Amino acid sequence: MQQKDFILREIEKIGTLLRYLIGKLIPSSSVKNSEETIELINRELVENSGFNVDKILNLSINDFDKTFTKSKGYSFENIELLADLLYTIGNDQSQSKSNYLKKALQLYEYINEKSKTFSFERTNKINNLKSLI
Repeated sequence: MQQKDFILREIEKIGTLLRYLIGKLIPSSSVKNSEETIELINRELVENSGFNVDKILNLSINDFDKTFTKSKGYSFENIELLADLLYTIGNDQSQSKSNYLKKALQLYEYINEKSKTFSFERTNKINNLKSLI
C-alpha cells in the first residue's frame, strides 16, 4: 500500500511541475526571456524527474514505453503535459523549434495509441501540429 501511495505522490508531483513550467513559458515574450525560461525548465526537469529537454527530444518512439514506465510519475496525463510543454516551447515557429513540435506530436500519438481514453482536445492538438509541421 505504501508503494502505491508513493507512486501516486510522484505522479502528482510531476504533474504539478509540468503545469508550473508551462505557466512559466507563457509570459516570456522576448527571445532572451524564452532562452532563460528554457534553462529554468531544464533545471527543474532534471531536479524533479531526471530528464532534460534535450534527452526528451532525443528519445526514439521505440524507447517511450521503457522510459516512461521506468520513471515513476509519468502517467498518460503527465506525458500529455510534457507534450504540451514541448508544443508551447516550439510554437514560436522558428526553424530550430520544429524538433519540439515533432516530439510533441510523437508524444500525443503515443498517448492515443497506448491510452484507453479518447480526447477530442488531444486529437485537435495532433491535427494542429500536423498542419504546423
